[in-house]
Amino acid sequence: MDGQKQLPFYLYTGQFISSPPNSSIIGVIGKGVVLPCHVAADNIPEVFSVQWIFHEESQKITVSRYDGKNKKEKQGESYQGRTEFFHSEFRAGNMSLHLKNVRTSDKGSYTCVVSFNATYHDVLIELQVAAKGGVPSIFLRSHMKQGIGLTCRAAGWFPKPEVLWLDGQGQVRKELSTTKMTMTPAGLYSVITSMNLEPGSDMEVSCRMVNNLLNATSESRVLISDIFFPSISKWRIIFLVILCLSMVLISAVFSKLRSNHKKTVSSVKAKMKMEEEKNLLKSMLEEEKTKNRAAKSKLKKRFGRLKAELDFWEARSHKVRLSVNPDCRVVELQVPGVPAVEGQASEPAGPSAPSAVPVLVGKEGFAAGKHYWEVEVGQQQGWVLGVVREKGRQEEEGTLPGQDYWALHRSQGEIFSSEGDRRIEKLQMSNSMIGVLLDLEEGQVNFYEAERMRVMVRMPLRLGKEPAERFYPFLSKSLLSPQS
Repeated sequence: MDGQKQLPFYLYTGQFISSPPNSSIIGVIGKGVVLPCHVAADNIPEVFSVQWIFHEESQKITVSRYDGKNKKEKQGESYQGRTEFFHSEFRAGNMSLHLKNVRTSDKGSYTCVVSFNATYHDVLIELQVAAKGGVPSIFLRSHMKQGIGLTCRAAGWFPKPEVLWLDGQGQVRKELSTTKMTMTPAGLYSVITSMNLEPGSDMEVSCRMVNNLLNATSESRVLISDIFFPSISKWRIIFLVILCLSMVLISAVFSKLRSNHKKTVSSVKAKMKMEEEKNLLKSMLEEEKTKNRAAKSKLKKRFGRLKAELDFWEARSHKVRLSVNPDCRVVELQVPGVPAVEGQASEPAGPSAPSAVPVLVGKEGFAAGKHYWEVEVGQQQGWVLGVVREKGRQEEEGTLPGQDYWALHRSQGEIFSSEGDRRIEKLQMSNSMIGVLLDLEEGQVNFYEAERMRVMVRMPLRLGKEPAERFYPFLSKSLLSPQS
């Protein structure tokens, strides 16, 4: 019963036993919990009744009721399919109730009422609910000379978590932060917290979420590179000093020319000298501008690489462990160069000819959230991997009905995308690892070259209106299984 420990609550005939000090139990949202209730009696008759009641403000709502006379169990409207008695243990006095798929609305007080031999007995249980949300994600919000703006996001927490910004030594940072928590339609909390990292402070930053009820934490950590706070170039300082000195020199020359206007020859020579110095300064200024443009371009490239790496690590933070069905499925893929039957030598198909490809499909599908996995393709020259949408699964052999797919395919040293049969580019694929991010929040599938931490291609998802549709990983049978 989901690993819940039953607490020793007892009911005696004609006597009420109150709950011990730690009588409240905790249920994890989405899982099951046992509400304990035991009757201590020498002999419990076959004809008895047990009823669980939920106290909502001034109302009493029946959760589930068992009548031993007709041996029927009746559940409340909002608890249909979510409760279960331990029928085989009734005669031993176990009247506990297994509550499945705990919701936030299940929080509150419950009473167990047992009736037999014209007497009834009851006990009160307090149920608290909690959920540990997802791993926080840290984003670079803005970059200014005065500092770097950081934002941390996490979802799926209940109750409201404690939010902490920490430094490299695990100490709470002194910078001010702002936190906003909103409740989702599912009753869970989504957290957004922001802070400004000032120049000269500890560049190692952690965002930690703490659920004190479950005594559970989740944390993400980033290290900010010093390229965000570049120092002033010494050549720029030298240039400014030279420019200032030159301006002083030019002013002195002009002053001398005005005071010695009678010396025409000297004035002409001084003017020529001034023009030469002016041209020299102009040349130095253009050279410095060229250097600054090159430095700026180099800095932009480094910033772009760092941002791509941050994007890759954020995607990898949603890594999941996958397993595939051992039975090979056949899907119709619009990919070039795939033989119709595995192992059969034949000429590659045309760029737009569909092929029936034997693939292995993941056991687990996804309907929401972000999910990342990696597949090692090594030096294989032909493979297919990606994501398939299945609106309804079919047990017998054959193609999967109602399917859409988003895939990469390698054939004859080239990599193709299922979106318009685009060639990605020729790559050195020695011992390569392909990462796949299924982002159902943004509605796209990203394929990464994991070793270089860069995006190979992004494909938008065509999301349907059917709530039951799910997305499943798949890959060529030759690749065996995804690397988790």
